[in-house]
Order: sequence, then C-alpha cells, then structure tokens
Amino acid sequence: MRRAGGRRAAVAAMILLGLAAVSAAQPADQDWTVSQFDDGSYFSATLAPMGGPGMALVCGERSPRGLSGLATGNMEPDITPAGAFRVYISDRTIGPPRQEAEQRDDVMIVVGGQTGFRLRGLRWNELFSTWQIDLPAGDPSLAAIAAAPGFELRHRGGRAALSSQGFGAGLSRLAGYCQSMFAAIGKPWPGAATAGGGAMPAPRPAMRQMAVAETARGCRGPATLRPGAITPAQIDGDGVEDVILNWAAVRCPGSALSPFCGMSQCLVSIYVSALYPLRGKPVSVYAPSMRLQPLTNGNDGVALSARLPVCRNLYGTDSCEQIWYWTGADFVPLR
Repeated sequence: MRRAGGRRAAVAAMILLGLAAVSAAQPADQDWTVSQFDDGSYFSATLAPMGGPGMALVCGERSPRGLSGLATGNMEPDITPAGAFRVYISDRTIGPPRQEAEQRDDVMIVVGGQTGFRLRGLRWNELFSTWQIDLPAGDPSLAAIAAAPGFELRHRGGRAALSSQGFGAGLSRLAGYCQSMFAAIGKPWPGAATAGGGAMPAPRPAMRQMAVAETARGCRGPATLRPGAITPAQIDGDGVEDVILNWAAVRCPGSALSPFCGMSQCLVSIYVSALYPLRGKPVSVYAPSMRLQPLTNGNDGVALSARLPVCRNLYGTDSCEQIWYWTGADFVPLR
C-alpha cells in the first residue's frame, strides 16, 4: 500500500483515531472540532469528532496562493466539489469491504432512532482504509445531525453511536471556511445546511485567505510573505479574525521591491470581517508604518503613522499616528 502524503495522512489519522486538530478558538467541551490547512498549493478543512467512531467531513481545493504541489510535496490533496463535503467513515466503524467489493449501499445515518438517511454509493478508499461519499452541503442528513443530541451509523454488521455535541457549530465554521476559500479561487459555494433545515446565510469571508489571495493578484503570481506581512486582529469584536496586510513585507517573484510602495510609505490594507461584505474590499491607506492599538472596549485599533506638516506643528516631530477604529457601523480614523 502506498504511504499517505502530508495532509491526507493527517486527515486519515483523525478518522481512524477519532481525533481532530483543535483550532485555538475551539471550545474545549465540544465533541466535534474543525481544523484548517493551507500549505500554499492546496487547502482543506476537516470537521471530525474528538473521540469515538471515526467519521469526518472534508472540503479542499487549490490554494489561492497558487503554489505547485511539487514545491510543497503535497501530491495527494483532497479535491472536493464546490458546495459539497466529502464524508469519510473508517472501516473500524462500519467494517471493511466484503469480497473485494469497492462500493456499498447498506449504511444509514439514523437520527432520533427513527429518521434514516441512506448513504448510497459509499466507495472504498484503500489508501486510508476508509469509506467515502460526497454529500451536498445542504444535505438534510447534516441538518438532522446538527439538530439532534446524537445519531447512529447503522450497517449490515451492526451500528455505531456518535454524539452531535458541537456538530452544528462546527458545520457552520466548516462551511464558512470552505465557502470563503472556494470564493477566493473563483468557484461559487452554495449555502450549507443549518440546524433548522434551511440554507445557511452566506458567511463572512475568511479575512486571512482574502488577504493572501490579494497578494497573489498584486504580484501576478505567488508572493513571498515576510514577517509582519499579515497581522491578525480583532477590530470589530465579532469573534471572526480580522487582518492587516502590510505590503511593505510582501515580495513578488523576481523583484526585491513591494508592488504598492513609494519612496517612504507602503499600502496598508485592513480587512474587517463585519465591513468586508458591504464594501467588497479592504480599507487601504498609504502609511510609513502600522501597529495595533488596544482600545478600552477590548477591540483593536490600527495606528497608522504619517509624515505631515501638521504633525510637526502639533507634536514637534516629523511623524505622528492616526488611529483607525470600528464604530459599530464603519471603520474610520479617530478625529
């Protein structure tokens, strides 16, 4: 059997062992957790239980950064359709194939002991000893799981019980990341299912991925991001990561200069998650430097330096700062 490469080996381990990599913002009391991955050639996200039988939902495609898989060594990525999740189920949970059969129709997701959803066309993945099937993001089985305390995977050889604790929140996070990443590479992503059974409202794009994709567009190819190129922040207080892209730390292929820099200042692009859907672009200002400024309301402000005659008149120096902050409706400079 071939050795599983990079990320897919990690995903296989999650499914087989019932463990998922926990992101920094993941609550500790949730059974289902979301992990995210992007090595510059491919991205993926996984929703999997922390313990118990192995099952996982995955999405993945080319990374917005556009690196070659040869450069990163990622030669066996997960490539899934837009608007769908790949469901992996371990052979330890529903059994291995019988008599070399590579497809089966006997597995059902059963919620509440009565409502069943048959997984027709489960295919055997010999590389990872898992079964897999692609389900639409709005599949009713996912909404049913999210709305119940638990569910079962029933098959001809028995049944396995799984908790749904954290599945609904994890499904929303998974759909939000997948939708934003597919959008960054120009592929539409339909709304995912919610616990109420309807379509999930379009989530706010992942600001970090949008910023990285913008560097690739600005450089007309994969960009080199030096330390300080992307600074995480919590500007609007909504719990979604905001980022500041400092073009001074971005280098394009074949150039020692940044694409949006002048003699003494560079473009600073601020991606605010609450504002981005309204503007469709970041707030961009030219400045010699930037830093985060903690505010009394617990949010982050962005201090942008400037070299203006008014600074000398007011402060007796050639440089000063202007602090930008979130008002609750807009991101503006403090007057």
